[in-house]
Amino acid sequence: MTVEDIFNQLAQHMIEGLMIHSQMADYYNFLGLKGFKECHEYHYFEENTNYKRLVNYYIEHYNKLLVDLPFDNPHIIPDAWLKYTRFDVNTSVRKNGIQSGFERWIGWEQETKSILQNFYQELVNLGEVASAIEIKRYLKDVDVELAEAQAADLSLKARDYNMSDIMNMQDELSKKYKKKMKDLKV
Repeated sequence: MTVEDIFNQLAQHMIEGLMIHSQMADYYNFLGLKGFKECHEYHYFEENTNYKRLVNYYIEHYNKLLVDLPFDNPHIIPDAWLKYTRFDVNTSVRKNGIQSGFERWIGWEQETKSILQNFYQELVNLGEVASAIEIKRYLKDVDVELAEAQAADLSLKARDYNMSDIMNMQDELSKKYKKKMKDLKV
């Protein structure tokens, strides 16, 4: 794999990640979970910043543009939900939605971590150490996000996805992520 291939594929993966976080924000907003919505909006904006940083790095260090590769729509929101309103969502759908949402998010972050580790190693093998260090920055971000997502999921599982507990945590989560977005200047 060439440096160009690595950066093009990483940019493609990052765009798909933006779509996932955008759709996850809508997903949780529909379920009436504003803290989870704010969490994914924060990750959307943070990862958009990282995407632009990656593109700019490639242009400035390799003097080329990245190729827009095709990517799949992740389709986070179940098609069945499209015919309902928020008032139609019952506790069972909400509880299952939360569990499915966390599984999807964690799975995505695990995949992203694996991809970044592989790209990091390939860049090192190619002798592109400076670029590998740039990729390492994104790898660290994903590792932290994955650990936070897994910890939150373990906490929810330990409570058997108790809706009362989940609803009570939404205001605190919303405040936390609104502050983080403010720190991002969003």
